[in-house]
Amino acid sequence: MAAFASFAACETRAYAKVLDKTWINAFACRQQNGTLAVRVQRKMSTASAAAQQFGDWTEITDDATT
Repeated sequence: MAAFASFAACETRAYAKVLDKTWINAFACRQQNGTLAVRVQRKMSTASAAAQQFGDWTEITDDATT
C-alpha cells in the first residue's frame, strides 16, 4: 500500500480510471487530516446496466487500488 505522491498523481489516477470506465465518477481531494485521496463512485452491481449507472462513493488513499 502506497500513498499518493502528489495531488497531480491523484488527478491523473482519477481521470484515467473514469476514462477506462472502471469508475463512474472520480476527483482528487484532500481529507480533513491532510491525506491525499481520490473520491470515486464505483459501480454497484454488474447485474444490470441500470444498476451500473449509480454507485457508492468512497475515498481511496492507496495509489494501487482499483
